[in-house]
Amino acid sequence: MKRILQVWIQEYRNIFSDTGALLLFFGAILFYPIFYPIPYLPEVVRDVPLAVVDFDHSLAGRALIRMIDAGESAAVVLMPANLAQAEDACYRGKVYGVLVIEKDFNKDLVQGRQAHVSGYADAGYFLIYRTVMTGVVKSSRYFSAGIEIKRLMASGYSQKQAMTVRDPIELISVRLFNPFGGYAGYVVPAVLILLLQQTLLIGTGLLGGTAREQNNSGFFFHNGKRSASVFPVIIGKIFAYGSIYPVHALYYFSVVYRFYHFPLRSRPLELFCFLTPFLLSVTLLGLTLSTLFQSRETSMLLLVFTSIPILFLAGFAWPVECIPEWLRTLSLLLPSTPGISGMVKMNHMGASLQEVTFDWGILWGQCVLYFILASICFNRMAKRIRE
Repeated sequence: MKRILQVWIQEYRNIFSDTGALLLFFGAILFYPIFYPIPYLPEVVRDVPLAVVDFDHSLAGRALIRMIDAGESAAVVLMPANLAQAEDACYRGKVYGVLVIEKDFNKDLVQGRQAHVSGYADAGYFLIYRTVMTGVVKSSRYFSAGIEIKRLMASGYSQKQAMTVRDPIELISVRLFNPFGGYAGYVVPAVLILLLQQTLLIGTGLLGGTAREQNNSGFFFHNGKRSASVFPVIIGKIFAYGSIYPVHALYYFSVVYRFYHFPLRSRPLELFCFLTPFLLSVTLLGLTLSTLFQSRETSMLLLVFTSIPILFLAGFAWPVECIPEWLRTLSLLLPSTPGISGMVKMNHMGASLQEVTFDWGILWGQCVLYFILASICFNRMAKRIRE
């Protein structure tokens, strides 16, 4: 226990004497969760600039334009004379969608024929594309429904009967787990979990690379003591990081989540039980990787570069079913994959610990795997230093 305590204290000294490690372990954790969600605070894309090319110039066409403009999805900002001008405005970034009202639009409506409008949207920005097309389609359907209801009322139906005939099945849409239907509540909580992992991995890699640069065996052996067993060294480092990152997690879930009104439906004790193997597996993975870097810059370049692939492999930004099976299996070696999956289920969906047993079990399996790997790597370092 004395040996473990010595390593624990020495690891604190390593952390607090390294400016880069301090910025990662405390600066990034403190400020990144506050500033990262700010661009997504509106939650939903609204009033996307839209151009309308009206070849009909009728009352019906203008009514449809007003209905689209009054909706929350699109804002009509341009009325070009032809489609070429509308395309040019789209290419210049002045608008992100174009609506074309065909000639004889009103005439077709009056004669009971199907009228046509054409919608174009920039699919290079998927959220913008979805917003523009949703706004145009909804407004067109409401407009069509209004015309049909008026025709039914003219033929003798009451307004209530006409609405029933026009829409015999009423659809009530309820957003589960993300009431605002917004991007921030969907992506930010998962990214924050990934931030816990990446800062811990980069930080331990930074310290390990620094020790290799300076030939400092104290990172692997307290005060240069080359004990036959590396277990006290590993356990002491686990206690050092394990006493810091639970505080960060508490900051996330008690401050950041509540400040930005992210869903937090998990029970505190169950969430703590799930976080324990997650943080432990990340720590052990970080200690394993820390023995591989020859310099501090290498750890930064490699681990920062892997953040985006790891984010997509977690299975929330892209459906798990669409990820190749071999790649999905490989991703289970990363603590972030079961960690994000389990915590999103618990916080967003209110799942119990029993309902995320699979993810929880994967994390404990990773703890065993990375403890063995960390022991092997530290033993190799011990042998190399003795030689």
